Parts: sequence; structure tokens; C-alpha cells
Amino acid sequence: MKTTKINRTELIDALSTDAGVSKAQAEKFLNSFVDVVTDHLKKGNEVNITGFGIYRVVKRKPRKGINPKTREPMQIGSSVSVAWRVGKTLKEAVRLATK
Repeated sequence: MKTTKINRTELIDALSTDAGVSKAQAEKFLNSFVDVVTDHLKKGNEVNITGFGIYRVVKRKPRKGINPKTREPMQIGSSVSVAWRVGKTLKEAVRLATK
């Protein structure tokens, strides 16, 4: 199966067409969605969109690693990142579409 990418502009166009709104309104919605999710994650909250997925903040502990260039052992510091877990409805829809 060949995959293609959709960029922000194409996503806004698709939202505009699907929702029957102007591109400006679709862009405003997308920006608001990203802002709301970002704000909640900054506060350490989880964002659960039932059937679509869950965004959450994960804290990674420091660990030992190996420098790929020198092969020397090194310490990798702790970090904070965002994890996303796919929802059951989306997972099933994609699974059925790729059969």
C-alpha cells in the first residue's frame, strides 16, 4: 500500500470541504484545537478524544546509552515528551480500510 502525506494546508482544505465552512473558519478551528490540546498538556492533563486517541505527557527517566559515533557509554538525561495512543474506533477503521 502506497502512503501519502497530508500537510497543514491540505488538512485545512479537507476540513473546510467536509464541514462546509470557509477555509478561514477551518484554519481557526484547527488552530484552536492545537492550542487547547497544547495548553492542557502543558498543565500535565491528559486529552482523551473518545474513539480517536489519547494525548498525554510522559516523563522519561535518565538512562545509560551508547554514543553511536564513538561507541562510548554515556548518560542520557531525563526528558518530558508527549505520547499518543490510538483509540479503538480509529484503529478498527484503519485496520478495515487496509485489508
